[in-house]
Amino acid sequence: MSFGIIALLAAGIGAGWLLLRLARGGGGETRNITLMKLVVWFGLAAALFAAKLWPLAFMVLVAVGGVMAIETWRGKQIGEEGGGRITPPAKSMTHAEALLVLGISADATVGDVKAAHKKLIAQIHPDKGGTDYLAAKINEARDLLLAGIEGGE
Repeated sequence: MSFGIIALLAAGIGAGWLLLRLARGGGGETRNITLMKLVVWFGLAAALFAAKLWPLAFMVLVAVGGVMAIETWRGKQIGEEGGGRITPPAKSMTHAEALLVLGISADATVGDVKAAHKKLIAQIHPDKGGTDYLAAKINEARDLLLAGIEGGE
């Protein structure tokens, strides 16, 4: 029996084992996806070995090693940095900060707040090149000021 046939049998057994594992619900989702990637890559390499395309099979195996190493490193980096997301501070905005964000005076009316908000959000909306964070802060300022004006009247 040639090495290529043995490699194909090993890949088939690995795929069967993975299917049984997935059917039983064993392991975490991320781990199962990683195992599935490995089975697919090794199956491809085994098929190339069976077709006597040794150089290409070795290149696939080297690529698998590199890709898996990069994914592992990236996963660890994201885990150490708190999920890879930048979250705004939990502190809520004060009335004075809301006035500064919208650039209006303390005696602004509902119309003034809405007009200032509309002008700023048109400039800083994520669709216009701004960020979600800035748009959220502008919306927070508007909501805070409108609640204060409407609640005070």
